[in-house]
Amino acid sequence: MKVLVAMDEFNGIISSYQANRYVEEAVASQIDSADIVQVPLFNGRHELTDSVFLWQSGTKYRLNVHDADMNPVEALYGITEKGMAVIEGNLFLKGEKSIEARTSYGMGEVIADALNHGAEHLVISLGGLDSFDGGAGMLQALGARFYDDEAQPIDVTEGPRVLKYIRKVDFSDLHSGLQSARIQVMSDFDSKLYGRHSEIMQTYEAYGLTREKAAEIDNLVWYFSEILKSEERLTLGPVLRGGAGGGIAALLSEMFEAEIMTSHELVDQITHLESLIEQADLILFGEGVNERDHVLETTTQRIAELATKYDKPSIAICATPDKFEHFESLGVTAMFNTFIEMPKSYTDFKMGIQIRHYTVQAIKLLQTTLNDQ
Repeated sequence: MKVLVAMDEFNGIISSYQANRYVEEAVASQIDSADIVQVPLFNGRHELTDSVFLWQSGTKYRLNVHDADMNPVEALYGITEKGMAVIEGNLFLKGEKSIEARTSYGMGEVIADALNHGAEHLVISLGGLDSFDGGAGMLQALGARFYDDEAQPIDVTEGPRVLKYIRKVDFSDLHSGLQSARIQVMSDFDSKLYGRHSEIMQTYEAYGLTREKAAEIDNLVWYFSEILKSEERLTLGPVLRGGAGGGIAALLSEMFEAEIMTSHELVDQITHLESLIEQADLILFGEGVNERDHVLETTTQRIAELATKYDKPSIAICATPDKFEHFESLGVTAMFNTFIEMPKSYTDFKMGIQIRHYTVQAIKLLQTTLNDQ
């Protein structure tokens, strides 16, 4: 019996990998003949690197770069044996300074290092970054130069507050590997580069900003995009989901034809998820991701749709009630909620035991034949 296990994270309480292990153990305890396949999931803010390297082999690299405040920080990324670099921005691009003083410079440092190590394909997670400079800092780390109206260099590592002084750009010394590399960026948040649907205008309250201060930063990014339009004929504003990473997505999309993808699209690509579901006899999946954190479709929704498409029995174990009716409408066989309301604190062990308990009980019900009574 082929059993597919694909659990997403539970709101920082327990990781996808840990949740999968609890479910796998529960299945093995109930079905002796189970051939269990785990699919580690990830999203725009969590677990990309670990999940990919559970699925593929390769090398992980550590290097000293700069965080969003330009303080030294160690970054970790990996390159698979097939030459795919996996870069998880939220692991190193964090900051404490005011947002108008933060930079994406560290992202450029990691990209350059990956290209120097021979990466031909870049997969970059942009969720949870603390910079909103339109990707200017990243470009400077990759070789770009910016000048004011007196042809004096502008150091954009000072953050979006200096973007208004830019009059000329010079991209002649950009890293040569960028032109031939395949680039994919991942975000599960729907935002534009600037305007009322930009990332900063949708999230400013979470950063303790007023709407007026957020609008100031948004206008600076708009100005930077106008400079790129006039100097390099780049049109960043209309790019769908281009606001991801404070504008990094739109920049990479227009300059290097980067694909902007959701986590479930990348999971499909890396794990061949649809094929695994088609071959499975039973599917166990779930998540504890807060709905407000994911405007776009999550991987668990994709799993539910595919299970229905191939008429497979499926069990969803989640930690939030908002998925209950939705998954039922998609045709999920059975749905279990571990909480009515997500607690403010909970241990990974307790969460794992609950997940295991629901898995065991669900399998026992599936194994019961009512007609034998």
